[in-house]
Order: sequence, then structure tokens, then C-alpha cells
Amino acid sequence: MTTENLITISVVSHGDADKIGRLLTSLQNHEPDTSRFQIILTDNLGKELPEFDPVPWASLHILRNRVPLGFAHNHNNAFKIAHGRWFAIINPDLVFEQPVFSKLLERLHDSHTILAPHIVDKTGQVQDSFRSLPTPLELIRRRLPGYRFEELETDRDGFIHPDWIAGMFLLMNCEVYRKLGGMNERYRLYFEDVDFCTRAKLAGMKILVDTRVRVRHDAQRSSRTHMFYLLLHTQSAFRFFASPVYRQARLKMRLSGKEQ
Repeated sequence: MTTENLITISVVSHGDADKIGRLLTSLQNHEPDTSRFQIILTDNLGKELPEFDPVPWASLHILRNRVPLGFAHNHNNAFKIAHGRWFAIINPDLVFEQPVFSKLLERLHDSHTILAPHIVDKTGQVQDSFRSLPTPLELIRRRLPGYRFEELETDRDGFIHPDWIAGMFLLMNCEVYRKLGGMNERYRLYFEDVDFCTRAKLAGMKILVDTRVRVRHDAQRSSRTHMFYLLLHTQSAFRFFASPVYRQARLKMRLSGKEQ
């Protein structure tokens, strides 16, 4: 398998061995050619992941951390050993129920796009895995009773054009990740994806959701139920809203007449 056709998948585990086993099985069951995949699993707890069978894949690597690292740091480390043309960041709690990568790559032909499928729950309901550029007021509204996620408009080709896509599934040419310098390791668990996609748009890249393709995900919403994660979410939000990246994005929206 040449690197021209190789897809590198990075998955980080926080005690998710069973979920990763299910993820890999579903990927193997639904992708027509698993020899296209370089699998990089990061054991963030150090000794939790078993030695998964490497035979179905082009290669399978397990990075075992001596101390837990953040979302951005882990995926940046995985990218250092990625040798595919395409790089995908995905959550361990996804389940593939149809061919996904083969369909996405039919429409991902350049090095200026970050692409994701529709993410749905067990009932088929579309999850809020993509959004417009956040604002402090929007984050407050999302926690108030009665808030409902409203999908953005789909174009004639079946694409949604959000400002950012959640880090549960991001697919891109490796050159995109390289040009952006990877994820910003100053964030911890939250807003890495917002910052990454915002920097991509500022660099003239496209952010797309392909509504033809679906992947199942069981959302956990840790920041809504655990004070520690809520604190991390709040810290990351303040960091993003105070950043030059956010100021530049707001200025660009203001100049284009698209400010929210």
C-alpha cells in the first residue's frame, strides 16, 4: 500500500479499551479495504489498552503515555508518526454502520479542506457536532432550558459549511494538519477543535460536513455533569475568546457582513 492511498487514523483512549475494540470491528466490517488504514492508538492511561490484532490494517501502533496528556498533545504526537496521505482524528466511542472513509474521500480531493460526516445518536438524530463561530452569549444560551440545536443550511451538493466541527471526527489531507502546525496544546480537552477549525478558515481552508455519510456516536456531555470538566470547559472558553484567533475571526465576519 503506497502512502498516496493510506489513511492514518488517530484515536485516544481514556480507559476506552472496549469502545476501541468495537470501533475497530465496525470499521473492519464496513470499509471495503482495511489495508488502507494506519491505526495509531494512544493509551493515555499508559497500561490500559490490550495489543489489538494488527493483521487487518496497513499497520497498528499503540503509544503508551507515562503521564496523561491533553487532546491536542496526544493527536500531535500521533501525527509525528503518521505516514499516510490522509489524517483522521476520531473518538473511541464512534460506531461505523456504513462505508464512511471511502465515501468521504470520493469528495475530498484537495489539501485545503477539513471534512466530517453527519454524527448521529442511536435513534438516528443528528448531533450538534458542527456549529457557527461560538460567542460567550451562545455558550450561556446552550445551557438554558429550552435550547435546541438547529442545523445549518445544506448546499446543493449535500455539504454543510459550518465554522467548526467537533474533534470527534475530523478528516483532512496531512498537509492541512502540517500547515496549521497541528492542534494548540494550550487548550485542555475543550476548544482545541474550535481553535483548529477557526485557524483553518482564517488560512482560507474549507470546513465541510458531508450529509450523505453518517457515523453513530453516544454523547457523554461530561462538562454538563462533572464540575471538573465544567471548569476545564470554562477555562478553555475564556482562553479562546481572549485569543488573537477569535478576534481575527470576528473581525473577518464583521468585514464580510456575517457577524452574528
